Amino acid sequence: MSELARIEKVVLLESADLFAYCKAQEILRVAGIAHERRFGEGETIYDVNDPATVLYCVVQGEVRVEIPIGETRHVGPLTCFGVEEILTGRLRTGRAVAAQETLTLAIDADDFFDLLAHDVEIVRALFRKVLTEREGKSAP
Repeated sequence: MSELARIEKVVLLESADLFAYCKAQEILRVAGIAHERRFGEGETIYDVNDPATVLYCVVQGEVRVEIPIGETRHVGPLTCFGVEEILTGRLRTGRAVAAQETLTLAIDADDFFDLLAHDVEIVRALFRKVLTEREGKSAP
């Protein structure tokens, strides 16, 4: 399979859950720092206590994210994972394993924070996303 063109990355990222509130020009900048990472079925993407250096958006396939309290969630296309530890600076609290052959767009933490430092609109969009999710979880 050939590498995704930048426009394909833009289309995928603008549909991804994490970037739901970003405008087109902001997504274009995010796409500029996103790179493809492929994982074979059963391959560990990250493990408990690994440094959180990358966040991922699933393009194709499925990832099983195992949280130490015994909870497992399955992450499919257009869903980002590994974000919380990036934003908090903590070590990984769970384990992520490719449940099947998986293609992701990976964003290195350093590049992500550099982008956020220079684009307050992306920061605002991420806050809107996080707050909207929190309100949705606390709703009856």
